[in-house]
Amino acid sequence: MHQLAPIVLLTTTAIAQSVLPPFDTTYQAVNLGTPPGVTSYGGTAFLPTDANILLLSVYPSNTIRAVPLVRNPQGYITGFGTSVVVASVGGTDGGLAFGPNNVLFATWYGPNRLSQIRFGSTSTDRVDDLGPLGVLSSVGACTFVPAGLPGAGRLKVCGWSSSDFHDLPLTPDGTGTYAPGTAGPTIQLIGGIEGLVYVPAGAAMIGGRLLAVEWSAGNVAAYQIDANGDPLPATRQVVLGGLTGMGGGAVDPITGDIVFTSGSGNLVILRNGTACGTYTSYGVATPGASGTPTISGTGCARIGQTITLSTNHAANAIGLLALGYFPTNANFNGLTVLQTLDVTVVSVTNANGNWGLQLPIPLNPALGNRRVYLQAAYLDASTPSGFVGSAGLDLLIR
Repeated sequence: MHQLAPIVLLTTTAIAQSVLPPFDTTYQAVNLGTPPGVTSYGGTAFLPTDANILLLSVYPSNTIRAVPLVRNPQGYITGFGTSVVVASVGGTDGGLAFGPNNVLFATWYGPNRLSQIRFGSTSTDRVDDLGPLGVLSSVGACTFVPAGLPGAGRLKVCGWSSSDFHDLPLTPDGTGTYAPGTAGPTIQLIGGIEGLVYVPAGAAMIGGRLLAVEWSAGNVAAYQIDANGDPLPATRQVVLGGLTGMGGGAVDPITGDIVFTSGSGNLVILRNGTACGTYTSYGVATPGASGTPTISGTGCARIGQTITLSTNHAANAIGLLALGYFPTNANFNGLTVLQTLDVTVVSVTNANGNWGLQLPIPLNPALGNRRVYLQAAYLDASTPSGFVGSAGLDLLIR
């Protein structure tokens, strides 16, 4: 069995994300793509009266959009319909949360403001400047501590660039909205916070913790909380990494999944359930007098794991294993080339016609949900190209 240092699988720039150890034993990241009409990250909140509607405060559109969700028979979100604008607001960012009496609170980046929308309204009913209240950097995120956790019902806000976290008291103002009071002492987080979400107490591993979406750092980090529901900075652990411009954070009331948004508007879900990648054959092989080579993979195709790539052809055959970042279907003198030949490794089969490669997948969250494409080719003088080739192997890394 041959062994190779980790092949550079990671020079492409596609958006990817992955759950990091030890949380990868329990959770996986699922990227559902972008709902029609959504163009950027923003806050996320499930409609209290209909868990099949997700609200997004899309930055910097100054609108709140409703996304109809599609679920499978087990209740998990699998897709969505076209989003529609349901409210116009003065400003938007990564904070969106329903508070007391289903008043919708939204952060407003730039002017450092907090908007409130009474349930059923289509525009802002109250706006407050947070600077005079002690929130020094422009606010990025807001959330309420849910029932069952310490500090239940309290409003929490966090600035973006300085990641200054505060408790913000509220008092009814007599019009159905709430007057915020002086912010509590600063709790210093890191990463440029654009989302805050409390995980229900019963969730595996991260139950009862606060997740902070680090827009600048590209992470989602978990914090233990104190008796007031505030994060304890020394307890920070990165749960999800390899993110691009992430915001929001809302718990699905049906499944407990946590839904975030990416910089391109994708819905990214943190879901209970481990997952390995997949090995899928594609394309057409090129046979010759020496036969038709095959390629396969075994092992859990997940970051931080080692997989085995195996080829089979004639005994003592000389050839190449080729890895490409993109699939192709090109003809080279009769040889069907099925990937872009970005990395090649010499392959010589043994007396039984077998060859194998152990491939460590780096513990790099940017590799999560990324595909690479593989193909084996061996010398064969009977073909115009001088080679025979296997079908392709589509490797999805989790």
